[in-house]
Amino acid sequence: MDNRPATPNPSRYSIGKRIHLEVLWWQFRLSQPKTHKRLQKRRRPAVNSDYSYHPFDERRALFIHIPKCAGVSLSRALFGNLAGGHKPLTHYCRVFEPRLLLAYFKFTIVRNPWDRLVSAYFFLKKGGMDAADRDWASRHLADFADFEDFVRRWVNPHNIWQGEHFYPQSYFVDSGRYPVELDFVGRFETLDRDFAHIAERIDIDVTLAKHNQSGHRHYADYYSPTTRDIVAAVYAEDIRRFGYAF
Repeated sequence: MDNRPATPNPSRYSIGKRIHLEVLWWQFRLSQPKTHKRLQKRRRPAVNSDYSYHPFDERRALFIHIPKCAGVSLSRALFGNLAGGHKPLTHYCRVFEPRLLLAYFKFTIVRNPWDRLVSAYFFLKKGGMDAADRDWASRHLADFADFEDFVRRWVNPHNIWQGEHFYPQSYFVDSGRYPVELDFVGRFETLDRDFAHIAERIDIDVTLAKHNQSGHRHYADYYSPTTRDIVAAVYAEDIRRFGYAF
């Protein structure tokens, strides 16, 4: 996986992989019909919700929204709402028919793990996006004196799974049993350039506004050698996969 522009090409998938994907999709549909029906309702135009999968079908594009990677700004610009929210690629493999899933332009934005952690911490400390974020922060972050204390005492391979803003980025892009790959992996660090490519690819002329900015200093200012190494160990897969360094 890399961040080079690519054009979706379902033919790149072998017949065996496509058949495997069909089998898994039908297994889910038949074994969990109620869940399948509920997910299909999300593909209708949103009425009283800011979340809907309908824009993905409209644009023939699927955005994997990793928390704290400019996903809110990107979703609102490209899709007019928050689209699917923080769902991993495996989730959409159960929602969209394989022929559509393979044909849609599938993309995400990733971010330097040290930077992303700082952003998530200050975003939640300042109240997050909604009541659920505020409740999570009050239960998990209130006891820490500052970011240094938070990393030293909370950031470990177990705790990061207690809140989606701290999930590894690899979790969102892994396809598990589903033989599906992303067509484009953009970077927060080159967001303007990568957003322009995405907008061009799905044929929409829009500008990218900024939403949910955390308002902190450069991420390097918040780290000591100890906390830097903690993050390097806990998010080692993200660092390796996406080629980041402190």
